[in-house]
Amino acid sequence: MTRTTAFSRLFNAVALAGSFAFTSSALFAASRGEDAPKADPTPSPVSAMAVTPLRIELPSDTSAETVMVRNTTAAPLAVQMRLFGWSQTDGEDVYTPSSDLLVSPSIVSIPAGQTQIVRVTRKSGATAGEKRFRLVVDQLPDPARARPGTTQTRIRFVLPMFVDRDRAAPADFAWRLTDAGLELDNNGGATARIVKIAVTGPDGRVVPVEKNALRYVLGSSTIGWPIGEGCSIGPVRVTAEIDGRTVDAEPVPACG
Repeated sequence: MTRTTAFSRLFNAVALAGSFAFTSSALFAASRGEDAPKADPTPSPVSAMAVTPLRIELPSDTSAETVMVRNTTAAPLAVQMRLFGWSQTDGEDVYTPSSDLLVSPSIVSIPAGQTQIVRVTRKSGATAGEKRFRLVVDQLPDPARARPGTTQTRIRFVLPMFVDRDRAAPADFAWRLTDAGLELDNNGGATARIVKIAVTGPDGRVVPVEKNALRYVLGSSTIGWPIGEGCSIGPVRVTAEIDGRTVDAEPVPACG
């Protein structure tokens, strides 16, 4: 398994999209194809941090943005920041380690109760079109709490980051109903944030939708939702919350 594929499967295993935080002890093993190690049974009063903002925007007229990482515990907290390029292939998110932007500091120990400022800086000028990244903020293990045969529960934040979004063509949607389910094409250049969707059949009944959580559809990309019977349902209507507004659509049938 390649490193890129491992990271992509790791990210997709924990969330469909959005800004999110989760414990990461078992996830590192998953990225290496291993069984999850046993969790440390010792209470962990020192494994907490807060991150703001939860979405990063770097407009074309801005050279850098800051992220605030706060240690909310009573002990020093080691934290690592990593940048991943973000794309979508065959409806799935793909994450690749990236050095396109400078993240500083990348590893730091934050004193108890203190806040660390992390800067994300351009290496070159703005270009046409939107660039998408994920900034991963990981709590690192504490050697003082290490025990043989166990692993520590830690916190990870995964933040969406958009660079030069103001130079991208607006999102342009095309909904499609296929045998596999519901699909959404974004033929524009800007990423769209979809909170949830509701689907109703021709008789007005609600159609169950899988993977119905916070998701993004990147520019020039397609995502989909399984809806069980697909084309056999007949004409459907979709209501979606996209970028803070309600969108109603009648998907075009594309049935085999």
